[in-house]
Amino acid sequence: MTTEFKVLEQNHPRVDAYEKVTGRATYASDVYLPGMLACKLLPSARNHARIVSIDTTQAAALPGVRAVITGADFPDVRFGSGALRDRYVMPREVVNFVGEPIAAVAADDEATAEEAVELIKVEYEDIPSVVNPLAAMVDGAASVHPDLEDYEGYGFTMGHNVSTLLDADRGDVEQAFRDADVVVEDVYRSQGINQGFLEPMACVADVEPGGRLVIYASTQGPYPVRASLAAVLEMPVSRVRIVPMELGGGFGAKLRLAFEAFPALLAMRTGRPVKLVNTREEVFTMNGPRLPVTNYIRSGVMKDGTITAREAYTIFDVGAYLGAGPNSGIGHGIGAYRIPNFRLRSYGVYTNKIYVGSYRASGVADMTFAVESHMDHIAHEIGVDPYELRLQNALREGDVSVSGAVVPGNGLIETLEAVKERIDWPRELEDGHGIGLALCEWRSGSGPSTAAISVNDDGTVSLLTGSVDISGSDTSLAAIAAEALGIPMEKVIVAKRDTDLAPYTGQSGGSRIVYSQGTAVQRAAEDTVQKLMALAAERLGVPEDALGCEDGRVYVMDNEPQGLTFAQLAAASVTSRGGPIIGTASLSSMPYTPVFAAQAAEVKVDRDTGQVKVLRYIQAQDVGVAINPMAVEGQLDGGVVQGIGRALTEDQQFDPDTGAVRNPSFASYLMPLAIDLPEIEDVLIRVPAEDGPFGARAVAEPPGFGPPAAIANAVYDAVGVRVKQLPLSGERVLAALNGEYDDIPFDVAALRRAEGIG
Repeated sequence: MTTEFKVLEQNHPRVDAYEKVTGRATYASDVYLPGMLACKLLPSARNHARIVSIDTTQAAALPGVRAVITGADFPDVRFGSGALRDRYVMPREVVNFVGEPIAAVAADDEATAEEAVELIKVEYEDIPSVVNPLAAMVDGAASVHPDLEDYEGYGFTMGHNVSTLLDADRGDVEQAFRDADVVVEDVYRSQGINQGFLEPMACVADVEPGGRLVIYASTQGPYPVRASLAAVLEMPVSRVRIVPMELGGGFGAKLRLAFEAFPALLAMRTGRPVKLVNTREEVFTMNGPRLPVTNYIRSGVMKDGTITAREAYTIFDVGAYLGAGPNSGIGHGIGAYRIPNFRLRSYGVYTNKIYVGSYRASGVADMTFAVESHMDHIAHEIGVDPYELRLQNALREGDVSVSGAVVPGNGLIETLEAVKERIDWPRELEDGHGIGLALCEWRSGSGPSTAAISVNDDGTVSLLTGSVDISGSDTSLAAIAAEALGIPMEKVIVAKRDTDLAPYTGQSGGSRIVYSQGTAVQRAAEDTVQKLMALAAERLGVPEDALGCEDGRVYVMDNEPQGLTFAQLAAASVTSRGGPIIGTASLSSMPYTPVFAAQAAEVKVDRDTGQVKVLRYIQAQDVGVAINPMAVEGQLDGGVVQGIGRALTEDQQFDPDTGAVRNPSFASYLMPLAIDLPEIEDVLIRVPAEDGPFGARAVAEPPGFGPPAAIANAVYDAVGVRVKQLPLSGERVLAALNGEYDDIPFDVAALRRAEGIG
């Protein structure tokens, strides 16, 4: 049964469109305060070394320099992105990657600050380092954190260079492999990826007359940043205020504390505002990208195509510090399939490289590349159509996911069928052309979510949440509020927020805004309606159940002309017993709600050069309910563009000896241009979720998962070579055509022995 909406499922312009197109939106770099100083950072020139000395004398003496700080100026406090506290905000004794900030300068202007940084003299004593995560796991390898056991949050699964070991097991894996008709085994490797946001990290720190610290920041997570900043400065959280500014892209990179502590301490030292704006090179060399991932994957399959067993070992390079964990290694090791017996292991391994950060569902694209390429390999190995193999093994309602949650109703099968029909699978293609499929699975995110809605005297409502707007999420929240209140979108005012004004809310990321935050908004709107109707019942002298609420008024259902507008009720509420009308809601966790998408790529491969051109790209995703279809398709298209870049050209490269970033600019880090892209065809599958606002599911992250696998599978279909490393560059594809396959070393036997398996 289709629900008739008055606001949802219709295209709406963004609520901040006018500010954006006129250039009036204010970003962190636009903040100018009287007497403001410029901050510049000194990066480490070594990847693993003791700091013997830092001489800041000449820098501090330079005219215009107001303060110079090093790690010794910060409290002796470690912090981290989770329970493990494995890093100082600025190194005190040891540097762990090339580019790690080891000093900061505040000066009257940027040029003076840059000159001062160059005058700082550092003496290092090199320490043995390790750059390759597979080598880092070997006994006797140099240790990135030799004192790991002393860190707060240390767990029994950690040790040597292993920061995290996660596992998931079900059934009798060894017996299932013995019983299988065919066993297929692969190793896949995905590359380092930069988030590629347009706005570099930026922040302004100011100290109020009472000593309170205010940070104007480009951040997706004002509350986590506040907590971490207060910790590393040893300040009460109540003494720190974070003002999130407009966000010029983040994709997960701006979820956590980054550089805010440097201008903060400088502002506290000088008593003047301090601004820090990264250069593009600093974005690449200082602020956590994704690092390479290696996947070993083995499956047991019956002749009829039933997959009965899966073993997967995933090695995540986390760099010098654990910025984003390797959870996806187990969470997505079997993909969107029902496999009764599995053994999944996911390792996070320290190396002397820049720390790993988040990027669009961290690690899931890497897992999808491996799992979906492997599915294609299975299909060709046993002579089954790749579409039919996926359809046969796909999760159904009532199956049990890897996490143990029961799979609720969803549109997985519908997405597969829609892509099959749109791409016209199977069909004959000319030489060098091929089609590849990929099935993507994700979940709607949860986490702390709060909302408050107040009714104004003119009949409008003000919506206040603690979430930062990303990709137009404020517009979606306004649409949810409008639908629940029964008013037009233009009647909803989305208030600006900061950590002083807005209620505590989790980070804007992880696919939680529409699903989790949107649910809080819907519940706050329902609370608002209940209070409006209670007041109307009192003023109209009728029971509440005799009233209806629609079009900005509460009315008697048996006598519609008898009623009161929101404006009238808001005015009356000021002197009512209940007081002004404010609806509120808060929640922490939400039920498991999966998100599935099917994707297909049609490519042309030049046999002479190995170059791959994507001719068509089709995706179908179960969105539940499209809150704002125009925005939904924008998210879907953007994700695919990022996925195509990951598949074909993007590659953050690292020096094999030092781990230093080799290509720290958009001139050498090759993101796809419009001319490189096909027209992207979107199909919105609408199977409303049991939970979530009006049945909506998460949207943003799954579109980026599938392109590497879909395109790799299409390359195989076109020219018969399976490339197992990303990106699928012309050189790599041509080498495969010439029979020169990249060797991906992986000693799975050693990992099994370490666990006492086999």
